[in-house]
Amino acid sequence: MILINETMTNKFNNKYRIESNRWLFGDYSAHAHYFITICTKERKCILGNIVNGKIKLSQHGNIVKNEIQKILQYHKRVLLDTWVIMPNHIHCIITLGDYDFENGISLVEDNNYSDCVNDATSVEKIHEFSLPQSQLNFQSQSPQQPQSTPNNVKQYRKQRHNMIIPKLLGKFQMKTSKQINILLNTPRAKNWQPNYYDHVIRNNKSYQRIKNYIIANPENWKEDRFSI
Repeated sequence: MILINETMTNKFNNKYRIESNRWLFGDYSAHAHYFITICTKERKCILGNIVNGKIKLSQHGNIVKNEIQKILQYHKRVLLDTWVIMPNHIHCIITLGDYDFENGISLVEDNNYSDCVNDATSVEKIHEFSLPQSQLNFQSQSPQQPQSTPNNVKQYRKQRHNMIIPKLLGKFQMKTSKQINILLNTPRAKNWQPNYYDHVIRNNKSYQRIKNYIIANPENWKEDRFSI
């Protein structure tokens, strides 16, 4: 399992500050818990409004809600944990089970992302670790980071594009954006920021802190870093 610098995680006093959203040479097909944040384009509040500490979803937000619930169908190793939709972003914890794990949910085929559902062993892994069999365990050892050079950074970025987490999120953004554009009659418009934030959860303490943060996010909207 890949590990992220501890500096990425700061105090959760009604904010979650992410100082870096990529860990170079990380294996984003590895068995791990991934904390994901995706923002709408220009952080526009198109997904709903916070009313009395709760999210009231717009039509766009309901599209996103329905698709989030389908993420389990994207890949047999995926488990969807806690998630929340906010006016201009979403938070979720996505778990990838070990390489022989199956969630028992039938897969949705998609021509543009059909290789997303291929067996993960077909993806060339940057790191391969000895992992516990339970999909809910945490790994505490940090792999040695390869020496960074322009050539291997470029090669890694190409490989990363084919890893499971980037493919899952790319598919999610594509499908929700397509449905929103049909609703608005805005073909090919971009509704999400091109990048997203990710953080690999290090341990159970961090997991519980992040989970509590996600659950309390609507109540703390005014203090949220994404609030505009």
